[in-house]
Amino acid sequence: MSENSMNTVLLIEDDPGDALLIKEMLEQEECKAQLVTVERLSEGLSFLQQNVCDIVLLDMNLPDSSGLPTLTRLLDTSPAIPIIVMTGLSDESFGTDAVKSGAQDYLVKGEIDGRILKRAMFYAVERKKLEIALKQTRDLFKRQARIDYLTGIYNRLMFSELLEAELQRARRYGSELSLIMFDLDNFKKVNDTYGHNMGDHVLKEVAQLVSDSIRAHDIFTRWGGEEFMVLIPKSDQSQAVILAEKLRCLLAAHDFGNGLQVTSSFGVTQFRVGDHADTFTSRSDKAMYLAKQKGRNRIDVL
Repeated sequence: MSENSMNTVLLIEDDPGDALLIKEMLEQEECKAQLVTVERLSEGLSFLQQNVCDIVLLDMNLPDSSGLPTLTRLLDTSPAIPIIVMTGLSDESFGTDAVKSGAQDYLVKGEIDGRILKRAMFYAVERKKLEIALKQTRDLFKRQARIDYLTGIYNRLMFSELLEAELQRARRYGSELSLIMFDLDNFKKVNDTYGHNMGDHVLKEVAQLVSDSIRAHDIFTRWGGEEFMVLIPKSDQSQAVILAEKLRCLLAAHDFGNGLQVTSSFGVTQFRVGDHADTFTSRSDKAMYLAKQKGRNRIDVL
């Protein structure tokens, strides 16, 4: 964004003399943006809720708000808009605190001219764009760190965090909590016979089929390789077995392409007093291996 490509500048300033001075500075620098001036924070918040604005010039002391809460309220309403705080000579320390709290810059009223103001506005807009881009990148990396790259469902790291939260809830409120673990039977043969691309396709199809068949608050994860977990809050063991049987039949009957069908073995368990993450998941794992030892494509419970 160039200095002359701003469309709207909001000035929140209750001193008419200071407001006029800002207006004259921008005109002298041939800033073509529309300058909207309001005297109260409430008026500024109302304007931002109804209009698009490129930048806000904010006096820290207004009739209806003063100090850092003025900035905080503005940031809460419009977190994506860059803000330059303007302070008096005696309030310069407020400016430093404001930048630490989220403002892009601060200017001391008695020390600015049109050139300084125009440049500060340009850099504030550019810094805010960079700040937003960096946050989006961090959020993406954070999400990727918790999502399985192949299937798009939760990975083991994220599941561990959610499992601990559900265990705490079950302990505190005595609520029911059940866990299903399942493994695709003879999956190595799929990779060996059809290739790893087909194996990846099967894993993605399984993830989609199960995701479409569980409740929104059930927690589904790829535990590792061809192993999956479904954590089922507010459900006892018998309800978990019903869901496991539904999923077992669904997967066994599905054509994954070229007539390929894959069965799965399921282990089911319910939260018990004294359980922690390791005992809970280990019990479902043991139940699943019992199902494999007994012939696969079945459910066992521990």
